[in-house]
Amino acid sequence: MTKKIFALIIVMILILATSSVFATNEIKDSMDKTGSTVRNIVDGTGNVLRDTGAAITDGAKNLGEDVENGARNMGEAISNGARDIGNTINNGARDAGAAVSNGASRVTTDLTRSDNMNSGYTATRTSTESGTIMGMSANTWTWFILAITALAIIALVWYYAMENKNAYGKHHND
Repeated sequence: MTKKIFALIIVMILILATSSVFATNEIKDSMDKTGSTVRNIVDGTGNVLRDTGAAITDGAKNLGEDVENGARNMGEAISNGARDIGNTINNGARDAGAAVSNGASRVTTDLTRSDNMNSGYTATRTSTESGTIMGMSANTWTWFILAITALAIIALVWYYAMENKNAYGKHHND
């Protein structure tokens, strides 16, 4: 019976020893696989972050270029619009000047021609100097009205200054 127990103990030791080796190999393989998986995840995350950073950088650069191009295009459009407005005003002023010149020339021709329609019209100077109102000329009335207006303004300024002085004094006496 001791031989059986001894054989059983040896078999048990062999089983435990070999199963331990198998378990260690499996754990080692499992840890290697886990390490590889973690390394792959970390590398993948690094790649994603690097690619995201590059995309953000490219996007910011493209945005800056778009803003620059938009500002340049807007500046060119404003410049072209201002030039067009200037040309339009210049052409309009030139055409208006030519029309006034032509009209004045026609009026002068019409006034000085001596045919059946107009027999050499000449203008004489008229004056309003001789007219008076209540014995005073127009110039005298103008100066009279200006003097009264000046006196009224001076009186109003004096009145408001006194009101302000009185109002200021009342507040300090209370």
